[in-house]
Amino acid sequence: MADLAWINGEIVDLAEAKIPFLDHGYFFGYGVYEALKLYEGKPFALEQHLDRFERSMRALNIVPDFSRDDLRNIIVTLIKQSQLQDAIVYFQVTRGIGPRSHSALKNPKPPLTMFISHLPPTPSILREKGARAIVLKDERWAHPHIKSLNLLPNVLAKEKADQNNAYEAILVRDNNIVTEAASSNVFAVFDGEIVTHPTDGKILPGISRAVVLNICAKNNFKYKEDYFTVEQLKKADEVFLTNTSVEVLAVTEIDGAKVGSGKPGEITNKLHELFLEEVKQDINNFKME
Repeated sequence: MADLAWINGEIVDLAEAKIPFLDHGYFFGYGVYEALKLYEGKPFALEQHLDRFERSMRALNIVPDFSRDDLRNIIVTLIKQSQLQDAIVYFQVTRGIGPRSHSALKNPKPPLTMFISHLPPTPSILREKGARAIVLKDERWAHPHIKSLNLLPNVLAKEKADQNNAYEAILVRDNNIVTEAASSNVFAVFDGEIVTHPTDGKILPGISRAVVLNICAKNNFKYKEDYFTVEQLKKADEVFLTNTSVEVLAVTEIDGAKVGSGKPGEITNKLHELFLEEVKQDINNFKME
């Protein structure tokens, strides 16, 4: 089993992979990406990730010279050659390669790169006790719904969380409205109702977020997409995060104060259980062809 990269049509060891210095993704963050998770050697929610990848490319006027089928085939090939079972598959495309200029490249050929790497499981202590979070101002650019390579504000927010012995940074915009977190979507539970920020362009429409909302609809949970403030968040009965790597993860402390009972809540735990059932069904239906 090995971590591998696909670049320029070739598969190489990830540690040996190299990108051109004149890539505009490197200079300007001009590109988009996706990251999906493997369970038992099969990708979860592949089509949803490909849908979002295509939306992001259109939003940045990136016209690929590869098809959706090409992407699927490369992903499956990487998985088979790596023989990894629990892993992350990351792929990105940039505007192109050319002179460093703020002017758009003329007739660019957007380069696609991809890698697969082992993904360790979420630490059991994090599952059992829940995560700590801090609240920070949302200083990202105006289009976080595009999954672009421009992640500096997210990285700085995550670094601030690390410095405060927290797992995640929850972000707030105007009027103290909670948007999402540095690397995940945020949900709160108020009197049995599950609430998360709407997809109004101010958040990334997470794949795991969509899976959870679908679970809520199928299992008669009371839920809605609506705005809430950080003050309301801190009074919630439960708070949890969703993203590709941690799936559904309880937040039990925000800015040093405990959330609800200070332990992962009943609704959060049930949603994670149902999430894993969705994963099992999805990968059982996936054909590695």
